[in-house]
Amino acid sequence: MPVFLAISLLAALIPNGTTPSVEAPAGIAIVVYSDFQCPYCAQLAPSLRRLQTESIDGIAPAIEFRNFPLSIHPAAQLAHQAAMAARLQGRFWEMHDLLFARQENVQRADLIGYAKRLGLDAARFEKDLDSDAVKQMIAADVAEGTRLGVSGTPTYTINGRVYSGTRSFVELRELAVKDQAQARAAAEIADDLMARGPSAAPVTLEVFMDLQSPVSTPAFDIVNQLLARYPAAVHVQFRNFPLAFHPQARLAHEAAMTGARDGRFWEFAAFALRHQNSLREQDLIAYAGELGLDQEKFADSIRRHRDAARVDADLQAGLSRGIKGSPVMFVNGARIDGVPALRTLVEYVEASVKVSR
Repeated sequence: MPVFLAISLLAALIPNGTTPSVEAPAGIAIVVYSDFQCPYCAQLAPSLRRLQTESIDGIAPAIEFRNFPLSIHPAAQLAHQAAMAARLQGRFWEMHDLLFARQENVQRADLIGYAKRLGLDAARFEKDLDSDAVKQMIAADVAEGTRLGVSGTPTYTINGRVYSGTRSFVELRELAVKDQAQARAAAEIADDLMARGPSAAPVTLEVFMDLQSPVSTPAFDIVNQLLARYPAAVHVQFRNFPLAFHPQARLAHEAAMTGARDGRFWEFAAFALRHQNSLREQDLIAYAGELGLDQEKFADSIRRHRDAARVDADLQAGLSRGIKGSPVMFVNGARIDGVPALRTLVEYVEASVKVSR
């Protein structure tokens, strides 16, 4: 699976109450779940840090560190508390480096020594080290990771793509360069080409769907009924989620993305759901002709898999949110698996509209 990974880890002051991160004007998001006592995390850390001054086509991504101390490493929890205590004084990344460089020396006295070495307020550090606030930061990260399916370290996501294990600097950089074109291709198809309803609507319905899944057809119908009933109150955002055991789903999604370029996404989605046993290349090309699209140009696009990157981007975004099947909907962020009753969605919309008035 292709990966875009260009990482710049900067020792910067991290405001209280935020995740340690580095801003990225290009909008590339990297989230790393790590354990300060994990030997594989220690192997990965120098590769990431070496990319600190690297720039791939001028892109510097946002890096977010997530605490994920494993129960098999009894000393990890205190090490993570030290990192968070250092974070509160703006020295997270420096403490991060020390903890990985000295994994065998993480007793309380060692940690206090590291704090003094970094010029931290030692009294404040010792107080923060055992504070409930610091422990809650770690617990929140662990809860989030567990919900998303993280079970080991290091685990990291790059723009939604999930990876695990250590990689060398050369491997990371090669993956970054290779995926650059993929990231740009995915960005060519904007979300609004797969959306219906006003963007400022009080209810946003985000739908992850497999166009060859028989369960998706009734879900699609319910979404259309909801839009017909509340044309001004609901904004629907479609996300591609073709499942591997539906052999024709992926090409159908790529065809729908190609159709989206000409403003015909919803027609293609409806066609695929009505003809789930006839989604061969020739079927999709023929339907493009019925819609008045340039069949030769359309055929060339799907044969070259021009829009595969956008399908991948949605799929990986779904996987990073713990999605494993189709359909899955998020109603203003609240998750619904499977096909909801229309009444359920209506009640949610009515409540949201009432609140917005």
